[in-house]
Amino acid sequence: MLPCGCFAQQILQKPVEISVKGQPVSAVLKSVSEQGKFYFSYNSNLIAGDSLVTLHAARQTVKQVLDQLFQNRFQYKEKGDYLIILPAAKDKSFHISGLILDGETGQPVDYASVYSRQLLVSTLSEDDGGFRLRIRERAFPVYLTVSKVGYGDTTMVINNADESARTLHIHPKAVDLDPLIVRYSEGESTWLGRLFLSQRLRAQSRNIGRFFVALPYQASLTPGLGTHGRMSGQVVNKFSLNLAGGYTAGVNGVEIAGGFNISKEDVRYVQLAGAFNVVSGHVHGVQMAGFSNNVLDSLSGVQISGVSSMVRKRVDGVQMSGFLSRTGGGMHGTQISGAINLIRNGGSGAQIAGGYNQVRGSYRGVQIAGAANYAGDSVFVTQISAGLNIAKNIRGVQIAPVNYAKRMRGVQIGIVNIADSSSGASIGFLNIVKKSTSNISVYATDVAPLNVAWKMGTHQFYSVLMAGTGGSSNSRVRTFGAGFGKEFFPFKKTGFFVEILSQNLYQGDWDAMSSVYRLQIAATYKLAKRFLIFAGPAYTIYDHAGAEPKKGYKSFPVAGYPKIGLGSEKVTSWIGWQAGISWRYGRL
Repeated sequence: MLPCGCFAQQILQKPVEISVKGQPVSAVLKSVSEQGKFYFSYNSNLIAGDSLVTLHAARQTVKQVLDQLFQNRFQYKEKGDYLIILPAAKDKSFHISGLILDGETGQPVDYASVYSRQLLVSTLSEDDGGFRLRIRERAFPVYLTVSKVGYGDTTMVINNADESARTLHIHPKAVDLDPLIVRYSEGESTWLGRLFLSQRLRAQSRNIGRFFVALPYQASLTPGLGTHGRMSGQVVNKFSLNLAGGYTAGVNGVEIAGGFNISKEDVRYVQLAGAFNVVSGHVHGVQMAGFSNNVLDSLSGVQISGVSSMVRKRVDGVQMSGFLSRTGGGMHGTQISGAINLIRNGGSGAQIAGGYNQVRGSYRGVQIAGAANYAGDSVFVTQISAGLNIAKNIRGVQIAPVNYAKRMRGVQIGIVNIADSSSGASIGFLNIVKKSTSNISVYATDVAPLNVAWKMGTHQFYSVLMAGTGGSSNSRVRTFGAGFGKEFFPFKKTGFFVEILSQNLYQGDWDAMSSVYRLQIAATYKLAKRFLIFAGPAYTIYDHAGAEPKKGYKSFPVAGYPKIGLGSEKVTSWIGWQAGISWRYGRL
């Protein structure tokens, strides 16, 4: 084997002399083979033998002559006394290295982005300003752009592999930051972005924030490790599949991730993630995540997450979350959360939460919560809560055990209703309107000689809590009840009111009490600024439900008053009276 091997290695190293002008390639090869005493073997489709060439080579090796003749387009294989000409092996990649320096100070520039717009490859300069960029294809010329925040963009052209080492000077430039650039960097600046995106990826995104390209698809394992490499943050994809997580410029189709998706621009149609989605731009479509969705611009569509759904600006659609849904701007749609819903700048729609709803700004719609509703500004809304409703200015309905409104222009229904001012109605056990007039009345009726009533609310509508007692030792009476009423003042000092009351009568047995229902109408006259007297008729319905008064307690119906039968032995009615004095407190 050794003699053959030595012979094989000698063909390409044999010296030959060639001097031809306008001769066919086949003639040149024949002359070389005759001088070297070997034979050529090649495919006629590979080499055009009739092509005319001019070549001068004095005492050069066979390889040197062939490289000069074919310009390094072929490779050669020796076998026996044959030299086989084959197509050159395609080296699909090579490296471009260089040095980035500050054009004014001459100092190295670190974290400068060096990238190709055509090939979508990039790298960052090191602390010493040096960079090394791998180019996948030998497709010359290669245009490389150098970008860094605070410097002007610089482009260099690589025409062949011999020009791969370059020293480039870039010059500082005052840049007015574009609002879009600021917006596109926000997703990377969130705590999730800082946690899952490397410092080099975030630096490159800042450097080349103006360059974006649309491509059909992306597949990645983690950010920076995929089909687009470190340029993934500059690509808008129609389909993106990310195993652990993905980082893209945006989505114009479908994006699916086993872990997370982070997008610098807008997302359209569908984005799904097992953990979280972060989008710096606008979402138009469906966004779903097992943990959190965070949109730094606006949403038109549906956002669903297991824990947190957040949109910094406007929502037109539906937010659903098991814990928190938050909208920084206005909302026109529905928020559904297992715990808390927050809207900063009002809107319209429905808030439904198991725990808490909050709106700031003007809002039209419905708030339903298991614990509390809060509306910060003008609200045209229905608030329903099992605990507490709070509103500043409300035109609508509040239904809860406790309701509070700074300015009430609707209806409050609850156990305790509180308003600073009201032009509506508060219906409940305790109704307090701070900037209004309430009454404490002492009066006598045909049912009990001494009664005290607390009338809470406004002239247009107020609630009544009352208690009565009195009578001789053989006709005692105890009564308590509640109701509502309305005052009319057609004249400066005189007017009238209408009240409807429901009272219980204690007649010696707490387990068997009769009921009294009264319609009271009385004329009023103002004695002074805070005192008025009243008197008028009352129509009373008495339902004893089979209960009999104990000894010493008053019997009903009251004798001596006009009676009206109602067709039942247990229910009767009569026309009686009331008269008394009221003290007004609060704002007159």
